[in-house]
Amino acid sequence: MDTAEHVLASPRGRRFAAYLGYACSLDERASNYREPLTRADAFDVLAAVDAQDVARLPELGVLEALGRATDFARYWQPPDEEDLWFAEPALVIALTPIVEAVLTSEHARWWTTPMDPTCQRAVQKRYNSTDEWSDRFWANQDEDADLPTWRRHVLDAEDRFRRYLEAEPERQISGEWWSTPAPSRVRVTSRARENLGAVELLLAEDDISDGLHARVWPVHVDGSARVYEITGPEAWARLVDAYPLAVPASRRSDWFDTTGEHLEWYLPDWAAVVTDYDAVHLTVLGYLTTPGLPIPLTARSGASVLAGWDPDATFWLNPRLVRVGGRPVEWCRTRDTLWAPRPET
Repeated sequence: MDTAEHVLASPRGRRFAAYLGYACSLDERASNYREPLTRADAFDVLAAVDAQDVARLPELGVLEALGRATDFARYWQPPDEEDLWFAEPALVIALTPIVEAVLTSEHARWWTTPMDPTCQRAVQKRYNSTDEWSDRFWANQDEDADLPTWRRHVLDAEDRFRRYLEAEPERQISGEWWSTPAPSRVRVTSRARENLGAVELLLAEDDISDGLHARVWPVHVDGSARVYEITGPEAWARLVDAYPLAVPASRRSDWFDTTGEHLEWYLPDWAAVVTDYDAVHLTVLGYLTTPGLPIPLTARSGASVLAGWDPDATFWLNPRLVRVGGRPVEWCRTRDTLWAPRPET
C-alpha cells in the first residue's frame, strides 16, 4: 500500500480525512462541526471537496481537523456511526484525494520526522475553572518513572480480570484500555509549531481537562537520549515483539469492542523497554496509521493495539533526561477560537 492507502486503512486516518473535507466544505453544517450530518450528506460533502482547497488550508486548520479526529478516539467501545461510514468503500474513494492533498502539502513535512529535541514542550493543564497553577509542575523531575510499579499494577489487574473470566467466561468487563505506561511518573512532551505553543494543546486523546486554559513550559532534552520511533504499525509490532507483556484478560473486552476481534493481546513491557530506550515517540503519520487496529505480532501468536497515545507525543521512560526550565506561557481558547497565548498583563 502507498502512504495514502495506509492512512485510509486506519480509523483515525479516515476520520482525519473526513474532517479535513468538512473544513473545506461550503456546507456550514459540516464546516462548523456543530450539526450532525446524515450518511448521505457526509458523502455529498466529501465527494464535492476540491483537493486544492485542502492543500490551501493553513497549518492550524489542518491540526484542528486532526485534533477533532483525535478527540473521537474511543478504544473502550465499538466504532461509532461515523467511523463505520468512513470505512465504506464509496466514502474511502471520496476521502482518497483529500488524504493525497494533505500528505503532499508543506504541512506534512514534519509528520514523519523523529522527536525534535530543539522544540519540545510540556503542557500543564487545568481540570476545572477554580484550579490554581502550581509552579511545582515537574518539581520531582529528578525521580525515575517507577516502571516496575507500573508493571506490578498491570499484572495485578491481569490476575484480577483472569479470575473474573474464570468465574463468568462470557462476562464483558471494561477496564484499562490504554497501551501507554500509565499510571507512572513518565513525562510527556510534544513539539511547538508556529502559532501553537505545543501540539498537545490541539492533539490529545481522552482529554479531561477544561480544554480552555493551559501552561506551556520550555523543555531541555539531554542529547544522549535514546528514542524509539513509532512510525507505523510495523514499528509498534517490533516494539511489542521485543518487549512483550501478555494482557489477554484485562484487554479482552475493551479491545474486542474497538477491533471486533478476540486475540491474545500484548502490551510493551515498559519496564523492560527502558533498559534500551529513554523515550518513545509517535510520529504524526504513525498516529494516522496505527491506533485502534489489531496489529499482529511476528515473534509470537498474538496482537496489540496502540491506544491512548497522542500524535507527536514523546513518553519519557527515563524522565531524568528531560527537564522543564524557564517561564511557562499561558495559552487560552474559547469555545469558538483556537488556542492563543494570553497577553502579558
